[in-house]
Amino acid sequence: MSQVIKTARNLIAIPKAGPTPISERRASVFGMVESGKTTILGLLEITCIDYANQTNKPGSKNKFHFLVQERTSGIRQAGSELRLGMFPDKTPAKTFEADFLMRFGKTFGEKQIRLPFCETAGETFTKLLDRFQKGQYEITSDMKDPQLIKDYILDTDAVVLIAPVTRPLGLEQEKGAALNLPDVNLSRLLSGIYQYKAAEPGRPIRGIAVFLTKYDAAQAFLETKHMNLTTQEGVHAFMSKYFPETYAVLGWYGLENVKFWPTGVEIETEENELGHVVPRRHPLNPDRGWKIKVNHNRNVPIYTESPFYEFIEWVKETVMEK
Repeated sequence: MSQVIKTARNLIAIPKAGPTPISERRASVFGMVESGKTTILGLLEITCIDYANQTNKPGSKNKFHFLVQERTSGIRQAGSELRLGMFPDKTPAKTFEADFLMRFGKTFGEKQIRLPFCETAGETFTKLLDRFQKGQYEITSDMKDPQLIKDYILDTDAVVLIAPVTRPLGLEQEKGAALNLPDVNLSRLLSGIYQYKAAEPGRPIRGIAVFLTKYDAAQAFLETKHMNLTTQEGVHAFMSKYFPETYAVLGWYGLENVKFWPTGVEIETEENELGHVVPRRHPLNPDRGWKIKVNHNRNVPIYTESPFYEFIEWVKETVMEK
């Protein structure tokens, strides 16, 4: 049996899904091509493991548990490779899906949130959303792509965006038009989400989180431009100049409900034949790029940890408790 929802453009048949716990909410993760999605999710898994170990000590009252459900992706591999100082392998051009389940509290199911993410690039998802809005798809049990619209749009309570700060600065090699338009692609994606949410009787967006990735590669340059991304003033200056379309759409939603976090990892360096200090490629797998520094005492890569711990608290306070 399907439930039919009437929209301004068409009738959409949505299958009745299985029962979802009343306490469960969702935050959908989106990112552009080569924005660092897999690295961010690998670092989040590493952080969740540490956070759980801290909160679940004997006598602790604030319990936290998490579970990775690998549907078509091996996200645990990303965390393992990061612990070896290696960037995760590039995502193949196919859909990879997984869920992060976070549970706050002592009782199973109490204050639980699901973070579904799809390694299909944000550009691809935007095209899918556009076609769906034009009535070219109906959601049925045997159609996988339209089901993503329901999972990622109708049933989501929050949005997590992953945007690289290096792309608009021209610090990456050009590999196609899609890489040159991160601001356009993100703003179109956000606009599509807003429009679809407004047209459907779904859940309201409780908050938006933005991970500004690869900050380590651009921090020195940005600070000369008075764009320290650890400050509100710096984020405002950066987003206004380099992501103006996205920033405008976020402003329409309400910047007071948006949280920005710059993230990065520390890279090992070495002297080249000219005596210049340069990043070191990973000795075991040079194709993976630069070698990430590793804290061998903790068996974790050296990265900006505080944004990920703050993100977990943001999920609890903004998504779960609003």
